[in-house]
Amino acid sequence: MIQNFQHFYNQLALFELVLLILFCVLFLTRLLYLFLFTGRVLFNNKNISTNKKPLSLILTVRNEEDNLRNNLPKILALDKIDFEMIVVDDFSQDNSYLILGLLKERYKRLTISILNQETKFSTKLAQNIAIKAANNDWVLSFPVTLSDVYIEWLDNISQKINSNKNVVIGYSTITKSKGFFNSLIRIENYFSFLKSSGYILNNMPFIYSDENVAFKKEKYFEIGGYSQNITEHYANLELVINRFICKKTTTILFNGESPIRKTEVIKRADYFELLKKNIRIEKHLSVSKRIILFLDELVKLLFLPTATVVIVLLPELWIVFASLLGLILVAYLFIIKITQNHLNERKIFIPSLVYSLFMPYFKVIYKWYFKRRSKNSRWKNKV
Repeated sequence: MIQNFQHFYNQLALFELVLLILFCVLFLTRLLYLFLFTGRVLFNNKNISTNKKPLSLILTVRNEEDNLRNNLPKILALDKIDFEMIVVDDFSQDNSYLILGLLKERYKRLTISILNQETKFSTKLAQNIAIKAANNDWVLSFPVTLSDVYIEWLDNISQKINSNKNVVIGYSTITKSKGFFNSLIRIENYFSFLKSSGYILNNMPFIYSDENVAFKKEKYFEIGGYSQNITEHYANLELVINRFICKKTTTILFNGESPIRKTEVIKRADYFELLKKNIRIEKHLSVSKRIILFLDELVKLLFLPTATVVIVLLPELWIVFASLLGLILVAYLFIIKITQNHLNERKIFIPSLVYSLFMPYFKVIYKWYFKRRSKNSRWKNKV
């Protein structure tokens, strides 16, 4: 057997040898990433604090009277922990403020503020007002379309808060409904959460979503709030949190009671807006994080084509290559299934596998297109 492999090695051309080495490097990189990043969240520390801390829930709304009427009472009625809710009405033209007033009469923990005129980057200004008005040390941002929460939702977050932490991160997605883009957004939310969790646990922390993320109010003001990021169109509190988040002071909630789900009518544009947001968030990260993200993306793009070419050009070793690919696949299937069960993210198992296989190629094209269009738009504005 050894002699056969030695003979085979001696017969390799230089190109075939380089290709074989490239495959081995890509395989080892994918395997290490799979266990150290994607799968590491399964071994996340689950210690719970004995003391529950009060929370300040913040929400900004514009023309959301139906969602306010249908969704806010469910949250305001939660009674396992002490919390307040601060809602800033962002110049609504419907009956949103009237609905808030009626809810205020019923729930004393609700505080209302208002922006009286149309303003650029009003969501960030409204969030700043809400954070300043918060009476508690910890702030939690949530969406007005939040319709599906567990009774233990806030209790889970509160139990994870202690003096040594600055950020507590929960999972946020949308409820399942009919539609191709509904599935796409659910899958993208899932992989984004899994990806950022892996980077956090490997001391390269960042988040893609500020929803269902609690943070210390003092950290927001220590770095000057939004400051230079006030003009960013595609992201909000993620930009601020990513400037002070670090592994030691961050807790990731990875259980079935902590996720939140929004009820929204999803259109094609919503999916591409989510992709744009993730691209812009990565743009604001440190150089070292962007380099690691780039290398991760590059390995994903090269791995499958390289494996295919190797099997075609070196059929004598197809069993070896097929076994290695099978190892990667089985481990990946196991991690995806377990993590989705933990997050109660059902019925996207098979679609998420297909998505993870082909979407890296689409995303690299879309990222190039989006950056090119943004660059042309800035040039035209200057002219």
